[in-house]
Amino acid sequence: MRALVTGVGFVLVAVVAQAATPDIFAGRDSAGAPAGWTAQFGSPPARVEALPDGACTVLEGTFKGAGDRLCWDWNGPLDLSQADVVSLEIRSENGGLVGNLGVYFGAPGGWYAAFGWGGPADAWTRRTWQLGDFGSEDKPAGWDQVNCFRFSVWGTAPGRVTFRLRGFRALPRDLQRNFLRNGSFEIPGPLPYAWGNGHWGLGNLPWAADTALWRRHFALDSEVARGGRQSLRVVNAPDLPRLQAQSAWFGLPGAPGSTYSASAWLRADRDGLPVTLACGERSASVQVGRAWQRAILPGIEPGSQQRLALAAAAVGTLWIDAVQVQASGQDTETFHPHPEDDGLCQREAQVDWSSPRRTAEVAAGRRTTGPLTPAKVAIDSDGRFLVDGQPYLQHSLGLEFISDPALLEVPAAAGFAEVCIEVNRGITTDQLKAWFDRCAELGLRVIPWLDGDIPLERFRSHLIALKEHPALLCWYVFDEPSGERFAEANRRLALAHELDPSHPALINYLGDKLTGHLGDLYSTDIYPIPNSTPSAAIQGVAGMAAAAAKERKPVWMWLQGTGYAYSMDREPTPRELSCMVYGSLIAGARGLYYFAQIPRSPGCWAEMRALCAELPRLVPALGSLEAAPALRCDSPRLMAQSYRQGNEIWVLAVNTGREACVPTLGLALRAATAEVVFEGREVALTDGGWSDRFGPYERHVYRLLGPP
Repeated sequence: MRALVTGVGFVLVAVVAQAATPDIFAGRDSAGAPAGWTAQFGSPPARVEALPDGACTVLEGTFKGAGDRLCWDWNGPLDLSQADVVSLEIRSENGGLVGNLGVYFGAPGGWYAAFGWGGPADAWTRRTWQLGDFGSEDKPAGWDQVNCFRFSVWGTAPGRVTFRLRGFRALPRDLQRNFLRNGSFEIPGPLPYAWGNGHWGLGNLPWAADTALWRRHFALDSEVARGGRQSLRVVNAPDLPRLQAQSAWFGLPGAPGSTYSASAWLRADRDGLPVTLACGERSASVQVGRAWQRAILPGIEPGSQQRLALAAAAVGTLWIDAVQVQASGQDTETFHPHPEDDGLCQREAQVDWSSPRRTAEVAAGRRTTGPLTPAKVAIDSDGRFLVDGQPYLQHSLGLEFISDPALLEVPAAAGFAEVCIEVNRGITTDQLKAWFDRCAELGLRVIPWLDGDIPLERFRSHLIALKEHPALLCWYVFDEPSGERFAEANRRLALAHELDPSHPALINYLGDKLTGHLGDLYSTDIYPIPNSTPSAAIQGVAGMAAAAAKERKPVWMWLQGTGYAYSMDREPTPRELSCMVYGSLIAGARGLYYFAQIPRSPGCWAEMRALCAELPRLVPALGSLEAAPALRCDSPRLMAQSYRQGNEIWVLAVNTGREACVPTLGLALRAATAEVVFEGREVALTDGGWSDRFGPYERHVYRLLGPP
């Protein structure tokens, strides 16, 4: 039997016997070292670490640069012929440095291998792999002849990484396996993990203007449940847009002709509520009443990016619980948790949703007001982005669509001074100009994100009509080109330079291309939450900054601001978001955008509003060319940098780990105290040094007076 904890006080039991395989992380030799482990490619040896609840194998090493590899092998017999799933518990330190992680099983003649982007989270998490998802290198003899386990990682930048591993398991095939994560809504968090209402964030009114209103209509309900602790409650009220529940992406493997069935237990506040289940090209409708009933959608075809939607077609309250997607003929009334749910419960229960320390005044944020006046935009010989000759820190909310021009009032009310608006092929130049006009009235500068499918004539029309508009900040001419699309991106970049030489133009590249950005700025997007750490985004900035410095170009970065959709199962917490912002600034970013729309969770949205109040105060220091005194820091987990602006020394510091630390910092200054900006407190200095407590992913900004 395998007990699966899917929420505080609630245990589901899946009847799955564990295969008779050794725990490859538990063996010790006579000297107490991990038995069977050998380091590869110059990696340091594995070691054992004692923990309060046992011990683990520790694999650690230092990446020399991007593309460097660390690798360790465990050698011993493993018969996995009866297994369908393998899993292990893992946590990392500085896992954001990892670009790719590979898990291998060797057998005579070759390897079985599975890869994933990004490093593991820095909380203990059970990671699960389906053996059917492994590819092969050469011709391995068979899963019954496995004689080696390999753990291998590739770096994105120089730096030290540590991985702790324990609890290897192999489980036989579960014919009734559920392919849908968090179908029981028991994974901890403020909102239903891996479930949303169909988009990255809130993009429609009135929800975007009043996120609390949306949360009252789309929420976890601990008073009503088919099983376990809670269900998902969706309330459709008169005179409000209709809501539905949509899962994040999940994969359904299989050969052509194989199918799956989705099922859900449903209940309504009245009899006869019409509800539709839909996935891919398939849909089914049922009438739901006051008693729990099971609805089934058969005939779903395999696919790698599937989404399940449950939508009520009329006003009323719908409760949803015990949602499953199983192979046709194997669907069951008994709920089967997804194989990853226990690990996700373990990890998410450790997540800190509190906000970093700040005064109530800063937390209250600010409001942007207009109108705008025309401004001169330039990039100087030092690679600084300037507006009217002054250094400028771009900090915008991404709007992937404008459902109503009134939506533009939301970022202005939150304190943003810029918006990055996607412009798809259906938007006319007149529509776009109306958005620009409204932004100018509100005080919002615009970065138009021009879709690569816009016909060239319309692209040209947009640039000619708006190149002198006071709201225009720069041109964003293409997003994430790849393959043959690079040529089209370059063509549009050249056209933007030709039609409007007075404004910078950029291409936003995929996160695997951090050098050779052809626009006037460097820009990419990396969204690591919740499966990796904030450091993954920060390292993307560092990679761009190293290349951009040689070309004297500014660096901008898309940060993850939303989730609960597609490939991102939840939003960043306030601390994760703050860490990504301050880490990106320290790494060299001078422009930040949030992807995309209004966050659903109160903490993430409140953090954005507070950052709108904080970041403008940093601009003079971040844009200064004056040499700052060298900064000392005794903690490898703390990112910190000093800046001079006149007789002021500013220090930005952020804890990149999920555990608190108390580092010591120091400067060659004769100051007695340092103001902790945004927090209403001071720290005392001794010989230019001071200690301070940094909570998980917490930032502090210090201001000191020094000689001019």
